[in-house]
Order: sequence, then structure tokens, then C-alpha cells
Amino acid sequence: MSRAPEYNRDEVIHKAMQVFWARGYGRTSVTDLVTATGLKPGSLYAAFGNKQGLFVAALEHYGKRFKKRIQQLAETDRSALGVIRTLLITIADEALQTGHQRGCLAVNSLLELASHEPDIARHLEAHNEEMLQVITRLVEQAQAQGDIRAERNARALSAFLLNNIWGMQVMCKSRPNRAAMAAIIDGILVSLTAT
Repeated sequence: MSRAPEYNRDEVIHKAMQVFWARGYGRTSVTDLVTATGLKPGSLYAAFGNKQGLFVAALEHYGKRFKKRIQQLAETDRSALGVIRTLLITIADEALQTGHQRGCLAVNSLLELASHEPDIARHLEAHNEEMLQVITRLVEQAQAQGDIRAERNARALSAFLLNNIWGMQVMCKSRPNRAAMAAIIDGILVSLTAT
């Protein structure tokens, strides 16, 4: 009978996510992950199989955090368009804070890995589809609330919105100013609510 792990799996994944996010997949060594998580290499391999397995777990954790953020925003604002606006403002605010110019883990990883790591690329595609579904539900809710025209294609609008969220997170790596980020947010919202 095997012993139960003596660590918190979610905490280990969160710490690994932070390392992958800061350093990128290719620049993250097993030593970096051991240092960050406090686990021995054998424990990491036993729990996740390899570095790629831990990365996939970290990416899933990242996606859960995004969905949780939207859920928390929805609990404080009944307007789906308000949730979208607040999400965009939050992304901009985080980008403007010192030390938060990491961009988006999923986009960073897609740019780094998609062309030469097909297994990871498939996980990233699944992650992006899941995020698109989350955003589509918000857009459909905004349409039902009358804030976005109902005859507009919700999935196409959601792809536009998600692409702009990714773009904002890439742009944050260049240390943008508040006025530029506010103008981008205004442009996104005008495009979503155009009549």
C-alpha cells in the first residue's frame, strides 16, 4: 500500500505555475521546480510524470484561476458587460503594477512552444477553447441583458474579446501607460456594443 503524499498538490502546482510563468517552459529546469515547490525530483516525477506533466497541470490551474476570477466578478456585478469591463480594467491594472509584466502564461507558452511541442500545443488549444467558452457565456449573457445586440455572433465577438485580452497581456510586457490601456479598453467596449 502506497503512502499518501505529504504535500498539498494544489500548492505545488501553483508554485510551479509561478516559475513557468516567470521563466517560460524552456528556461525552467527541474532544479527550478524543486527549489520553488520544496519537493524532491523523485516526488515531482512520481506526481506528474515529467516536467511536461507538471506544466500541463500548471496550465490547467491557470485556467481555473481565470474562470474563478470571472465567477467572482459576476458575483459582484449582475451586468455581464460590467464583468467584461471590470475584467479588462483588472488586466490593465495588473499590467501597470511593477513586477507584473509577465503577460499571459497561456499566450507566452503558445508563442514559445506551439511550433515544436505538439503535445503541449494540443493542451494550449484545449485551454484556449475553454477560455473562449467562458467568454462566450459572458457575451451571451450581455446579449440577453440587452447590452450587446442579440443578432451579433456571440462566438465571433468572444473570439474578438479573447484576442484583445491576449493582446493586452502581451502589451503589458512593454510597460504601457494607463492612458494607452484605457484607450484600448474603451475601443474594445465600443466594438462589443456597436449598434
